[in-house]
Amino acid sequence: MARAQYPGDEGAVPFVRRADEGDRFNMFGGLTFVKATGEETAGAYGLIEQRANAGMQTPLHVHHAEDELWVVVDGRLSVHVDGETMDVGPGDVAFGPRGKPHAFRVEEDASRYYIVRNAGGESFFEAVGDPAHDLSLPDPTPTDAQLERLNDVLETYELEILGPPPFEA
Repeated sequence: MARAQYPGDEGAVPFVRRADEGDRFNMFGGLTFVKATGEETAGAYGLIEQRANAGMQTPLHVHHAEDELWVVVDGRLSVHVDGETMDVGPGDVAFGPRGKPHAFRVEEDASRYYIVRNAGGESFFEAVGDPAHDLSLPDPTPTDAQLERLNDVLETYELEILGPPPFEA
């Protein structure tokens, strides 16, 4: 019996991207590292690492074409998916399926987490973020320029902003 073919079977080349390596962007108050691209994984997925302090959060939004998976390494997130808010801590995984409204907020300073997205989704962070020249964490509020770039790429990434973050102050 032949094994099924999966994305990544053809064209992927092994690599190691060390801690603090990868293209870096300041994005919506988080320091983002691109750890693996869809191109590098031959279309299997994209992986980013984010580091942020308490208060960094996303608006309520929906991805119409991609899923999102969060893996918390350090700190704590509140992840809101389809009307339910979950507390996600070290070692925990949360999943936001495509088509489901979601948002997340960083609850502890020095939080670190990975986000797995469909291949190509990692390019969103370069399209909207600002190049990060060092490892310091940015202010947890998105800049006006980031918000403008976000509006410019909503259609490209099949992303819809539904409203403000759904978290209590």
